[in-house]
Amino acid sequence: MTEAELELLQKYAGHLSGLTRSSCRVVDSRKQQVLGGGPDAFCRGGGCSNASCELYATYAYGCSEAGRWGGKYIYYCREGLVFVAASVTDDMGGLEGGLVLGPIVMGRLDDALADCRTPGAAEGLSRLENFSTRQVNDAAELMAAVLSPLSGAPYGPAISYRQEDILQAIYAERARLEQEPCPYPVDMEKRLQALIREGDKPGAQALLNDLLARIFLISNFDLDTSRIRVVELLTLLSRATIDAGADSAEIIWFNTECVKALRSCHTQDELGAWITGIMHRFINYTFDFSSLKHSDTVYKVIEYIRANYSQKITLDEIARHVHFSKTYLSRIFKEETGENISAYINRIRIDKAKLLLADKGISLVEVASLVGFEDQSYFTKVFKALTGTPPKRYQESRARF
Repeated sequence: MTEAELELLQKYAGHLSGLTRSSCRVVDSRKQQVLGGGPDAFCRGGGCSNASCELYATYAYGCSEAGRWGGKYIYYCREGLVFVAASVTDDMGGLEGGLVLGPIVMGRLDDALADCRTPGAAEGLSRLENFSTRQVNDAAELMAAVLSPLSGAPYGPAISYRQEDILQAIYAERARLEQEPCPYPVDMEKRLQALIREGDKPGAQALLNDLLARIFLISNFDLDTSRIRVVELLTLLSRATIDAGADSAEIIWFNTECVKALRSCHTQDELGAWITGIMHRFINYTFDFSSLKHSDTVYKVIEYIRANYSQKITLDEIARHVHFSKTYLSRIFKEETGENISAYINRIRIDKAKLLLADKGISLVEVASLVGFEDQSYFTKVFKALTGTPPKRYQESRARF
């Protein structure tokens, strides 16, 4: 990113800060720094004392995900506050940085205060801007549109696979095979695994092109045979990713989903683009943003539960919503919040039930149904366990009407 582009981004950040009355900062991915951009009412000295939060890592994660998802991304920090990121890429699709707006309270301030883990943060939170979901989405769209002219090629794993690259690799491999036939390039697989363990995307991409060319040639460009070889390659990539520190349960689950998706590849080109995207996903699992990704996922789960507490919620549905396996999701939710998902669902439902019980005219059966309990006796049992009081007695002591 040039100095002129950085100056322009800082100018845009200032305008966005003035418009939204929230902090907007510039992220320079090349120099790994965060620059200026308006008032910060919470992150630095205004309420957050989370020792594990590193400003650059938080902002860089947002820009990285924005690059992967069409230029914009909305995410949560560990305190449950919202950030909006927009990315800038170079001509080759590499991430150069972007803008990050936030922190923002999305929704009710009372909910943000209830979810905040930092003692004494109420004053800092109350100074933050309060956006609706619509306003947050509007900000994301606006930021992406503003930065789009500064970006080159789209950023993301699919762009890393280009047909001309693989064709060149095929020609080169064909010439090698004519001079020195080789049944299967085991040595290339081992080198690819090493590059993934090191998180070397450019090196892994170049070697993967050569390896795919060799696979296609040995398979005589037969798609079914190529698929079998690619599944074998997928296993090797996943092992390298686990060796690099990724969660084994999550990788195994991801592999299962990948094999299902592989059936949708109907050409060699689609197959090459698909395995390239998978490789980059595996490399991303080794990034330093894992704890931030977990926090983001946890708050997506919390948001989903708050929006659907009145209905039947299953762990399968929640896992599908955040694209994680049930086992892995349950573990990281417990690590981040200190309670399991079912306990959190019950706590939210009981909190909502307390509000309804302020109306003496509503029956316990109706309250139980409105907060998602199908059985009144179970509702009574959970309510008493969490509050120490049966719901009927609670209603009689709190009723206003």
